[in-house]
Amino acid sequence: MKTNDFQGLVDHALSGLVWDEQRQQTVLHAIRKEEKTMKKMSKALILSFAILCLCVSALAAGITFSPQYDAVKIAKQKIEAQYGVTEDLLSLFCRTVETDQGITTITYSAIRVDFPFDRMGDYTAVVEGNKAILTWSNDGKSTTGGLMAEAYGPEQLRMLAYDYAASMEQLRAAGMNTGYISAQSTPAPALQDRPWTAEDQQAADQALLAAEKADAERKAFLRALEALGKITVQQAAEQTKDAIAQEYSLSDDQIKMLVFESDSTYASFDDDQPVAHLLFWLWQGNDGFTEKDGQYWVAINLNTGAIEDILYDPGTAGNG
Repeated sequence: MKTNDFQGLVDHALSGLVWDEQRQQTVLHAIRKEEKTMKKMSKALILSFAILCLCVSALAAGITFSPQYDAVKIAKQKIEAQYGVTEDLLSLFCRTVETDQGITTITYSAIRVDFPFDRMGDYTAVVEGNKAILTWSNDGKSTTGGLMAEAYGPEQLRMLAYDYAASMEQLRAAGMNTGYISAQSTPAPALQDRPWTAEDQQAADQALLAAEKADAERKAFLRALEALGKITVQQAAEQTKDAIAQEYSLSDDQIKMLVFESDSTYASFDDDQPVAHLLFWLWQGNDGFTEKDGQYWVAINLNTGAIEDILYDPGTAGNG
């Protein structure tokens, strides 16, 4: 093997890896330890050993998470500790994340459609480093009295999240304006009441063409951003699955049932970085909701492989 060929092999093997002082000392120590019995070792073999050590170190490093992900995680932990609102209940809120000069502001705003958002309020966490300052727009209001309470704490949020229809019917019967209209009161127009017309067919054909065009554009943009990154979407999906399993402590059986919805994958270009957004579903049976069932939306940087975000939604409140 020529020197240039070997150098090319080394460059390829080391791409994406970081050689720092600690790893250098690890390799040198290992070489010195064996130098008495390996005096005739070639330079190529020594360098191969160095590459092997680096690769093992990279694997041991495991999944990486972005600073934004860490900030959001701190905010979620703070909300649960201070108000008892767990991550599954936060799926009833819209989340925004803004970072400026190392300070990240995470806001969970109650969904303005179908929910009594004034009672749910908004949670705002300002995260700097490992510390978070948290406020709730309904601080000081009473959360007692079920769905008739002045403000909704974890008890009411759980009712909305896991018994949505019954909760909304109760609110509507009490005269509360939630924007919710029961399925019984808004019957869908029945096609059998009239024949299928040419206009119906034309509208259906146009809708199908529009959907096919949008899907083709989604795939084209995804391929374009994938080409800018260092990992493929399939590799990203494998890393993402591992991240979900790690962050949500999924069992081996749950991991096997975690399904990647490739047709829902889309891409975005965030801060000059190609990011893939992947959807995973976990459904453990046909007998209703089981803990950790639902959607897991994950954003992963195709250039660095870092997990940028994970959004979990149990999908039980009519918004999944």
